[in-house]
Amino acid sequence: MKVRIGARNLSKGFGPVVANDAVDFAAAPGTIHALVGGNGAGKSTLMRILQGVERPDAGEVILDDQPVRLAGPADAYARGVGMAPQEFMLSPQLTLLENLILGREPMRRGLIDERAALSAAEALAASAGVRLDWRMRAADAPAPVRQILGILRLLYRGADVLILDEPTAVLAPAQIAELLQLMRKLKREGRTILFISHKLEEVLAVADAVTVMRAGRVVLTTTPSQTTAATLAQAMVGETIEPPRLAARAAPSGEALLRARGFVGRDGLGVQRLGPIDLDIRAGEIVGVAGVGGNGQDELVACLAGLAAPAAGALSFAGADLGAASTAAFRAAGIGYVSADRAEEGLCQNASLADNFLAGREALFARAGVLNLAAVRRSARAALAALSVRYGRLSDSAATLSGGNQQRLVMARELDRAAKLLVAAQPTRGVDIAGAAFIHAALAAFRDRGGAALLVSEDLEELLALSDRVIAIYNGRFVGELRQGAATIDNVGRMMLGQMAA
Repeated sequence: MKVRIGARNLSKGFGPVVANDAVDFAAAPGTIHALVGGNGAGKSTLMRILQGVERPDAGEVILDDQPVRLAGPADAYARGVGMAPQEFMLSPQLTLLENLILGREPMRRGLIDERAALSAAEALAASAGVRLDWRMRAADAPAPVRQILGILRLLYRGADVLILDEPTAVLAPAQIAELLQLMRKLKREGRTILFISHKLEEVLAVADAVTVMRAGRVVLTTTPSQTTAATLAQAMVGETIEPPRLAARAAPSGEALLRARGFVGRDGLGVQRLGPIDLDIRAGEIVGVAGVGGNGQDELVACLAGLAAPAAGALSFAGADLGAASTAAFRAAGIGYVSADRAEEGLCQNASLADNFLAGREALFARAGVLNLAAVRRSARAALAALSVRYGRLSDSAATLSGGNQQRLVMARELDRAAKLLVAAQPTRGVDIAGAAFIHAALAAFRDRGGAALLVSEDLEELLALSDRVIAIYNGRFVGELRQGAATIDNVGRMMLGQMAA
């Protein structure tokens, strides 16, 4: 088989940690090759090496059947290799066109040739079968547009090997189908796509070949026709993982624990993104919110977690008015928060695991103004063990944990607070199958103990598995609600696009 891009006996370590261990990997020209594995499996390190960001300790990168030594990302681009990361790397205040050409602007007489740039952009979009409003600011573009723009940037820079890291993570089902169709079109044109995903059904639907990594090694390479999602999942984690599912039960009765009326939220620029909406959440239920990114979920989460004041409307919790309360007052009232951005908002990366676990709860472990460090350590070890957080020492920094273990640390801290309501935003984004299973089990147990949760997730399977009720949000408004059993991926997906469920 001709190899467009691959690795031969490639190894890379960071101190005592072996990230890639004798990896053999090969993607043929004009194919979609999926790469799957748990957090810490070595996928990201392998991709950074293929981009020229990291250099291997041993082994070789293979391009067009030949071993190469990449001098850096610019060298990789010159050889046709580019990557669209999971987090959109766009300048929000620039237009889509400006983001497309940034760093490679066509010039005329010392100035940017906007006409040439627009012509090139339109031609590129037409060849990909998409249409974009090139004058729109990136900050105002919905998630699917930003995702497509990331792919077009690679094509604009001449890449014919496209590394796509979780490209469907923030899309609705119909938009996922469109993106997968675009990937197939690019493949037919001869481009090679490395597709990194945790969504195994999508992998099986679009890939020509699948490579599974675990603990830095390749443990399986197969084709969709020769495998199943269950087989891939078992190869990823080394054991069978049962899919989550809440046991159906009657809707909780009684007064709402949280009640919002006429609620309006604005973004950081003062633009109204949410509302007006009404929302009730009762003890003993998980209320799921489904929506394409950018439809008001961020503002909803920020207001209900006490990070931002509502622009209008009333908010009460356990009968007390919280509309103008501080973040500290929200937490004191019993509202926990799992941030969608664990790296920047959920944790202090340079602080120890113990300090991250303690954050905001110092008074619980203090006597006469002095911290009981032994009590902190005991509580932290018990909470981290309950969610199977893998770590070395409590004195290690949060940055030493994999992404999935960082998320488990955040969840362990918030559940240990004895919260009455948990606001959980994208709690398993970027988390592997095993890690997601632990987080799902923790949420289900929290509900069964009488806790209430608002679950905001772009993973519809997660929402349907865990939510007693699913509410769809579109353009900042709630457009429909379905109880568990009535909600399906199809009807919730339609509501996410502003259509009523069938």
